[in-house]
This record gives sequence, structure tokens and C-alpha cells, in this order.
Amino acid sequence: MRSPALVARPEVSFEVMDRVLSALGWFLQSESQTPPLIPGEPESAVYVKRGTDSEIHYTFNPVLRLRVLDFSGPDAVGEWMAVRKAVPVMEAPALAALLASSETREVLLGLLATEALRERSSMERVAALRFHPEFSVSRTAERVLASLVPDGTEEAFARLKAEKEAHPDRSVLFAHLPGEEQRRQVLRWLIHDQTASNPDVDAVLRSALVDADAEVRVTAVMAAARLQAREVLPALREARMPMSTREGADPRDRQFYSNLRDLVAHVLAGRPLPPEGSPKRERMAPLLRALSGPADVRDDPTLLLHALTTPVDPGPRPVGLPEAVVEREGTYRLHRSGLEARWVPPVEHWLGTGPTLRRMTSPGFFVARVPVSRAAAAWAMAASQGPVGTAGPDAEEPLPCTLVEAEELCSALSRIEGVELRLPSGEEWEMAARGPDGRLFPWGNSMRDDGATRASPWGVEKLVASLPQWARAGLLCGGREQPLCASHREVPTGVGALRWVLAS
Repeated sequence: MRSPALVARPEVSFEVMDRVLSALGWFLQSESQTPPLIPGEPESAVYVKRGTDSEIHYTFNPVLRLRVLDFSGPDAVGEWMAVRKAVPVMEAPALAALLASSETREVLLGLLATEALRERSSMERVAALRFHPEFSVSRTAERVLASLVPDGTEEAFARLKAEKEAHPDRSVLFAHLPGEEQRRQVLRWLIHDQTASNPDVDAVLRSALVDADAEVRVTAVMAAARLQAREVLPALREARMPMSTREGADPRDRQFYSNLRDLVAHVLAGRPLPPEGSPKRERMAPLLRALSGPADVRDDPTLLLHALTTPVDPGPRPVGLPEAVVEREGTYRLHRSGLEARWVPPVEHWLGTGPTLRRMTSPGFFVARVPVSRAAAAWAMAASQGPVGTAGPDAEEPLPCTLVEAEELCSALSRIEGVELRLPSGEEWEMAARGPDGRLFPWGNSMRDDGATRASPWGVEKLVASLPQWARAGLLCGGREQPLCASHREVPTGVGALRWVLAS
């Protein structure tokens, strides 16, 4: 029997773990003598339990922040259980989230953590990742899948085979693509790239029409209309449209979704439409145009149709990097503090809602991946007076601050980095949150309870966490109470979090 293992959460530093283990009676016997890539973070260490033969072998992958603890000794399981209660660790739900991420580094972390924990519940997701477009991911998924329990692998493939036999007209591969956002984007690229359906596309659409994600189902209805997929008409008529808040449907959109499905079925079946020039035909005109080609955005309903049919184009990479920004493993960071940034490319964005709806091109800028944490803020105020290392992990809870304090903190970070870091404008904040497709929320067009854990199309995170976030002119954007990307309020004396931007 292999020894039990734990994978600590990435934000748990070695210093914190050492302190917790020491409190549980573990003694640091040795650590790697090679200078660590990250100061204070040895890449291997051995702990022993006083008075026992128990050991913990700790390894750290500094690129992915993978922290693995392997236990050995006569009471390895008991020691494993005690440490598991004291150290924040990764379990199956966290692994599933990583494996479904759109970020390559997070997917690789999820794969290696799955391998370390031998988490068989993740095997189907790992199997699907063998077809990931990133070679590093597909190659790692192949190896991890092979390392898992052999009979578990056979069981996973047997389930996939049984699923295909039960529904030969569906695409098993599409159904097991990791993450609903990836499945949505596959459908939208089909709309963008294909001029008509074919048997393979029909199989994808049939799978999408019964998908667990409501937005995938609605997007599949639009795809069936655009590609004239008449062969999927029976499945389309049976497709369940979101009709409740639990399914993520805003009350204003529920009847719209149902009417959309019925109209698409009507059109694909070749049934006659109301006569040209009639009031009913005039009311249907915007929707009919959206079913035959790119949506003509005029108002909120037509913007929703646009968002449901427009794939997210990553846009151009930055032309050269500002002196204060470095790129490592595909991730942008501020040079001195190490705080992580995301790139918002110079592409058109839909902003606003209702009477404020408009289109604006981003100038191209870097934005903080997450709001500045308490620890990073304390470091910045000290480091702006002199060098004190790097800011360290930036994934902690954000610092609550006033508008004046947020501007002072931006000034402190600017002195450290030697460039102007400032609060975003309201438009910049919305671009970072909304992406180029005009979606309602950072994660898509449906309400969801876990929005605080979801990233925007540009990879910006914690946009709807507990605190709203400051923008220039005293605007508070985002937060749990106003998750719509276009929502903001002017509260110059309030409290919010800080998210900086850096012009390209």
C-alpha cells in the first residue's frame, strides 16, 4: 500500500506550514541545500515526529506552487489525518475546479495534484484533457492517467464506451470537455467558423442541448439556427431552457429563452412566419436577423444574443512589455513586487446597459489579477521607503480601504515599480471584467452562486467577492451586491478593495 499524501493549497507558504507542523510535534530534520528559486521556499524537506518512526517528505514545485506531503511510518494514516485537519489542503472539488480552468498553469497544477493524491474521481476529467490544445497539458494528462490505478482507468473508459453506446448520436468528447466555459466557446467558434452543419457538428449540438450548463444549452439553440442543423430538431424541441433563478435565469430572460427555442424550432421545421410588414413580424425582426447572422446590437436583448454567439478572441499580445512587467511561464508580474497582472488587449468591448450601451476599444493595459491583499498592502507601504524583498502571495483576502487610502497605496506601488500604477477608470474596470463579447457577468450570462471564484475572459479574478472595488472618480464597481459587469455606484466615502492598472 502506498503511503498517504496531502497537497497543500498553493497559497500556504512554507513558513506557515513549518509553523503548523512544529505545533503538531514535527521537527524539520533537513531541507534541500540548493538555493531555492523563491526565497524561503525550499523545494524539498524532511520532517520527523519526535519519539516515533514517522516521517513527512515535503516537495515543492515553485513554478506551479505544488506542495506535496508524503507520510511514512507505522502510523502514517493517523499522522496524515492529524495534519490534514491543521493544514489547508486541496480535495476533490478544488481539483475539479483546477482541471476545468482556462489557465494552463492551473490545469497543470490540478493534474499533478491529482497524480499526487491518486484522486480517482478526477479520472474522466484527466482523460478528456488528453485532447487539450496545449501540448504541455495533453502530454501531462496522458502521463497522469497512466499513473492512476489501472482498473480505475479501465472503469473510466468503460463508462465512456457505455455512454457512447447509449447515445450514439451524441459527442462524448464534447460532453467531457473540462469546464462549461470551454464548451460554450467550442459552440461559438462553430458558429463563427462553419457555414452549415454536418453529422459531426450535429453530434456536438445534440450533446450541448442536454448539457448540465443552461448557457451551453441556449448557445446550442443559437448554433442550430445559424448552422441550419435541421437533423437536431427533435433534440432541440426537448431542450430544457432555464426557467428559474436556481438555473441562473434572470426573471427578465426566462420567457425570452423559451420563445427563442420555440422560434428556432419553428424556423428549422420550415413553418411559415408572420407576413412581412405585420406588427408581429416587425417585433420578431431583430431576433430573426440574429438567427441568420451576427446579431445587430441595439439594446440589452440583442446584446445578449451577441454574447451567446460570439467567441472570445484572445486579441493581440502586448507589443513589448513595460519595464516594470516581466513574463514568466506565460504569466505577467510586476518586476519588483511580484504581484500578478492580466493583459486586456486593444480590442473592442461592449460596455454599459440600456441607454448607456456603447462600444469602446481598449487602449491595451495590464490589470491586477486579484485585488491587493492586506499582506501585500503592508509590504508595499514598507517597501516604498526601502527594499524589503517581494510582496509574496497575492491570493489572500483583499484589503478594505477608502478611496484616499487606495490612491495612497497606488502611489506607494508606483514608487516601488518606477511606473504609474493607478486606479482603473470605470470603463477599464468593466473591460477587465466583461471581456469582448458583452457578457452580463464576468463568468457569462447566467447568475450563479460561485461567481466569486470565477475569472473574467481576460483571467481577472475576485471581481464579485465580498468587497466592491475602487475605480477613478469615486466609483465602486463589482462586489457581491452588484455582480453585473456594467454596475457601478458613486460612493466617495465608502470602503472598497483596490485593483491597480498599468498602461501598456
